[in-house]
Amino acid sequence: MIKKKIRDFKNAVDRFSFAQMTSNSDGKTSGSGTMGILICTIGCLTFLLGCIDKMFINKDIDILTQTIIFTGIGAALLGYRKSMHQTTSESENEEH
Repeated sequence: MIKKKIRDFKNAVDRFSFAQMTSNSDGKTSGSGTMGILICTIGCLTFLLGCIDKMFINKDIDILTQTIIFTGIGAALLGYRKSMHQTTSESENEEH
């Protein structure tokens, strides 16, 4: 059972591609997907630095609140890309 789960995980990792995360269904680069990934990455990095700042340097929580909002914006961009893709595929299905 565990070996099957490990094998499934390995297959999923082998199929992972950053290009698929930033592309639309037609193969073109999605601006909102690319920026969503970039903003989420920067947001996570600044959240980590904010935690270090909170623990050792300034003891201020403002930076953590701002990075949570910043990362939320990135996640919203990724969600917008997915919802935009669904609405365009539904409208294409209705035309055919």
